[in-house]
Amino acid sequence: MSKLHSDAAFADFLGPELVAGLRTVEIFAPNAIQANAIPLALSGRDLIVCAQTGSGKTLTFLLPILHQLTTGRNSQRGNHALIVAPTEQLSLQVVALASKLVASLRSSLELRCMDHTMQTRSSASAPQLWVGTPKWLSENISFDPKNVAMLAIDEADLLLCAPSATASGEDLLREQREKTEELFAAAEGAQLFLAMAHLSNEREEELQKRFPEAQMVGHTGVMVPTLRQCFHYFKGDKDAKLFWLLSEAEKEDTEPLAGSTMIFCSLPSTADRLQGALAERKPSSRPLALHENTPAQDKATIASEFRQGGCEILLTTDMAARGLDFPRVRHVVLFDAPVDATAFVHSAGRTARRGSTGLVTCIIEGGDAAREHIDGKIFHALRDGPQLTFAKNGGQATVDPPQPGHPGQKEPKGRRQRGYAKSAHQWQPKRSAPIDMIEI
Repeated sequence: MSKLHSDAAFADFLGPELVAGLRTVEIFAPNAIQANAIPLALSGRDLIVCAQTGSGKTLTFLLPILHQLTTGRNSQRGNHALIVAPTEQLSLQVVALASKLVASLRSSLELRCMDHTMQTRSSASAPQLWVGTPKWLSENISFDPKNVAMLAIDEADLLLCAPSATASGEDLLREQREKTEELFAAAEGAQLFLAMAHLSNEREEELQKRFPEAQMVGHTGVMVPTLRQCFHYFKGDKDAKLFWLLSEAEKEDTEPLAGSTMIFCSLPSTADRLQGALAERKPSSRPLALHENTPAQDKATIASEFRQGGCEILLTTDMAARGLDFPRVRHVVLFDAPVDATAFVHSAGRTARRGSTGLVTCIIEGGDAAREHIDGKIFHALRDGPQLTFAKNGGQATVDPPQPGHPGQKEPKGRRQRGYAKSAHQWQPKRSAPIDMIEI
């Protein structure tokens, strides 16, 4: 996997229209993952991009696609591209960014997603960029998939790799995986962009075996260094511990706790129950629930309300763990322990995005079995990735890692040394952001 480095500018490899479009969304210079991936993509290479959540992976495939569609560099195959995402919410998020960039283009280009169509200039032969779930794309694209020049699959490990034995929502994902494979087969020969935030060793090997010609860019299994992690081991009433944590968090008026909160549960019924309890205890926070059982017509509305600050607390399941960007989130609470490192990385990655600081709190019922689960399945994913810079207003913005501490914490009993996890192997990762292990 290639090493990351960056001293480049977007103008080094993109046209002036796209560079101007990036400025309109306050993106002025590529970070390391973008500077490494985009030139490779423009050279025609298939890419597998793995980088921290919130690191700007979407641009690593969106910018090459827009550049090549508007310059005709892949015209020998066709002039269309597909971006595949596992959920409607993630598709709409990609389109929200793409539409802002497309608006800056003078070239003719048609952008389609679900019920959304945008065309820069009227032309029957305009290149088309379609964004959606595998099922929606397979049922709606109006051209021969053989004319697809570029195919990007976001959260590719979820849609292309063998499912985890412990993964939730497999029934919902099975059809999406099948439709992804159909699209992949129909568009055989298209340039590929596969993006993800975390790869286990097994899935990395699986993808490399399936796509031996693809260039891997990034780092597997990493967390951003500005994310502080706190594991609470407790015995007793779990709901009471959650309410205590949220109450203590309210007393903090500094980062990373100044913002909204996401609470991840393993079951939709748990999310609904906690939403009702929190609405009764603290109605001013306007808690909402968003999960796979939420009516389809309500999902986009709830996500938009949370993103815009209409509610302070979102109760959800792992359906909201991948890719969705809620910039105001400063605190992620894992009410139920994640099943594996991939689940932890994606849930925790809803905060500390684009260089900001954040906190993830994991509530673990006490006991040796719980400790073995966390130490064995989670801690190997807690390596810090490289510090990524995010250019704002023409300058490079970086954020120092958060300092130790936790709401209500005063040298708690049982706190382990930073970066130390008691396990069979006594593994001691080096970290810049602290891990707090707290007995309640």
